[in-house]
Amino acid sequence: NRQNLFWKQRSDFHVFTEKGAKCFPRKMIRPDPHTRRQLVQQLSCPSFGLATSWIISRKAIPADSLGEAFSLLKREVWPFPKTLPRKDSTVAKAKREKANETYRKTPSELGQILGLYNEAICWAPEGSEELAMGYGNRSAIFFNGKQYRRCLANIELAKGSNYPEDKLVKLLEREKKCLNLLEHEPKLNVKEDKLFLEVTETSHSGRGLTAKMDFLVGEIVLHEKPSLVVIEPEVTFTRCNHCGQRNEYDLIPCKNCSAAMYCSEQCRKEALTKYHHFECEIVEDLKNLFKGPKTTRMFQLTLRLFWMVVADLIEDRDQFLKRYADLSAYRNPLQIDKSTLHLHVLADNLPDMSADQTGKGVTQFLTALTYKLAVEENDSVPKELINEHQDLLLEVLFRLALQARLVCDQSPADISCLYPLFRMVNHSCAPNAERVLNGERLMLVAKRPIRAGEQVLVCYFPNGTTDSVPKDKRRAQLQREFKFDCQCLGCSLDYPLLNAMDDHAELRTELEQIKLETDSGKRLRLLANFLQRHDDQHPRKELSEAWRLFRDIKI
Repeated sequence: NRQNLFWKQRSDFHVFTEKGAKCFPRKMIRPDPHTRRQLVQQLSCPSFGLATSWIISRKAIPADSLGEAFSLLKREVWPFPKTLPRKDSTVAKAKREKANETYRKTPSELGQILGLYNEAICWAPEGSEELAMGYGNRSAIFFNGKQYRRCLANIELAKGSNYPEDKLVKLLEREKKCLNLLEHEPKLNVKEDKLFLEVTETSHSGRGLTAKMDFLVGEIVLHEKPSLVVIEPEVTFTRCNHCGQRNEYDLIPCKNCSAAMYCSEQCRKEALTKYHHFECEIVEDLKNLFKGPKTTRMFQLTLRLFWMVVADLIEDRDQFLKRYADLSAYRNPLQIDKSTLHLHVLADNLPDMSADQTGKGVTQFLTALTYKLAVEENDSVPKELINEHQDLLLEVLFRLALQARLVCDQSPADISCLYPLFRMVNHSCAPNAERVLNGERLMLVAKRPIRAGEQVLVCYFPNGTTDSVPKDKRRAQLQREFKFDCQCLGCSLDYPLLNAMDDHAELRTELEQIKLETDSGKRLRLLANFLQRHDDQHPRKELSEAWRLFRDIKI
């Protein structure tokens, strides 16, 4: 992206946009914060634009240290003033009344109606009558929709939030009806997944996941829900800000800001304890800092990991320093618990940035800017901690920023997720498994037979295959994005591209016969059997086509 902003060493200030370069005299920069803010706001991603400008102005030479990068950063470089979280009863009432009106006119527009109620609840101050009215109105929607458990949950929230006395009788009548209707509701049993993988480590590929049993083509090897998420701004009122679960029905708000909602009290408490206590204070600043395409949210995700470090230091700094000094104890993702997630990420090997000095410089600037806004100007972070451990905090933030690309890999469009186990799956241009999204969960499906003791491998490319990408091009991209030289079977044996393969007459005849099967279930079984029996013919265009057909039906 050529859209960036930088200072020439001698005189002028340039803005590069898709329409070309605009030049502004240097005298316009410092005396006029309003003009400067407008110029920065022209950027699709202000923080990355400024970071790119900084490293260009240094001729692609990063600072000698993080401390130097931080000392060079001036607050006026970031033209957005510090803001505070807020609630607003007037906004909440307007949203609630609009929801009521929409329900009266078009009751079938349930998604829009509940979204408006969620906004009203999020804007309402804690303990206010407006908050209680939002819950009460939402409970009526659920009662009419025969969602009695959700109705009861909202009634409890309304009763605990200063619900008006003159309307309480009607609310209690609704509660009684719900309880009567729920008396004979059946209960569900939920089975937990078993894990048939183990972490292994080799000198050439580092850590990876290895199968402990045989997997047939089409079997699910791994099914993982995210351990940490950041949601897109447009789904603030339809996804839980902590677990990421889509929920248009009964979200509850952060008690202090209007930028986060949660699917349960447990999620709200966990988020507050781990990271939201710190980000709530600067939630509006973070919107500016991480404004831009979805990839920017990778850094917001690592910032939440950083807050977990800060929380550890506040609670017991000696224990954290001891753990940080020996991160090798946290290199097995199968032993992750929620309290040590940040340590497991920090324990990962850092990417080699020696050949990417520009990338290193950009990351230095982003680390320094994020630290200034999120730590130094954040009243929730104790000043004593900043004074005593600034170098450590900068180092940790930089380490996490360097790993941002790997932390957030494959996620739904409106959410960025950390999947600790999936981060251990290594790349191959001839993979034996494929990643598949199932809501917020990520599945790993065997696309070739996987035998016990074999490493599970996926393709890191967005479409899950390199069948049409020349070896030199894909190896260069992997080096550029993931900082490793690919030595997989496909590269070592120089597998031909799909369009250069000859047809295999027998395989083609059998595959065409399978395609004539009209029953999808039977066709699925035939395709899986075809892939399983003929794996020794890999790579073949018929096998690649068979997998695509299988995936389209199964997934």
